[in-house]
Amino acid sequence: LEDAGFQLIDRPAFNILYLGMNQAQPPLDDIKVRQAIAYAIDKQAVVDQTLPPGSEVAKEFIPPSVNGYTDDVTDYPYDPDKAKQLLEEAGASDLTIDFNYPTDVSRPYMPSPADTYNIISTQLEDVGITVNTVADLWNPDYLEKIQNTPDHGIHQLGWTGDYNDTDNFLGVFFNQKNAEWGFDNPDLFSALSDARQIPSVEEQTTAYQDINKMVMDFLPGIPIAHPVPTLAFADTVQGFVPSPVQDEPWTTVVVTQ
Repeated sequence: LEDAGFQLIDRPAFNILYLGMNQAQPPLDDIKVRQAIAYAIDKQAVVDQTLPPGSEVAKEFIPPSVNGYTDDVTDYPYDPDKAKQLLEEAGASDLTIDFNYPTDVSRPYMPSPADTYNIISTQLEDVGITVNTVADLWNPDYLEKIQNTPDHGIHQLGWTGDYNDTDNFLGVFFNQKNAEWGFDNPDLFSALSDARQIPSVEEQTTAYQDINKMVMDFLPGIPIAHPVPTLAFADTVQGFVPSPVQDEPWTTVVVTQ
């Protein structure tokens, strides 16, 4: 687009691309298997090879700009040897899993699902996991299957936040038992419910930091990246101020001749 004379403006990332794991499908209910999958993924390679420039590796399910973010969470750096060890300890060295991803769609948090699938599936196969490819049209099949049925294994999905609140991310994903994740964790559900009702922003932020730690220890899924959405404008457009939540004031925009 730049070669065609357009100017490209990045919108600050306020999203999450993640790999979900459906614990209703054994052995994904085994924490060692989930940890092994996490260690098998080279997130930086996913970012470098499949996402727009400026995208960042994710450590947790909320962007760094959201109240409640903390660096003090359990991290799962790329370590294929550790992944193989954990699979062996779990008795899952011959693991076969379904890997669901959507077709005919591009989302700000998931601009190229097939490319992301290809690199992650290769990384999983490199540690001995056999991947069954399950590709479905985004509309109407994919979301219906992932969010409303148990008929899926690991899957690509994500979210773009509406406002600066951890509950707008973690509360959307993990506030109750649901078909996407397939687990029942009353402690996590209660912690999210309690945090939602704390009137003090400072106290609530601390509570959400603790919940982020809880989530990354439990590891219901793997946060992959915060992709940067890029907008294209004619070179005659000036004054556009990007907003992470798409709340752009068009009154500042001027079109020159």
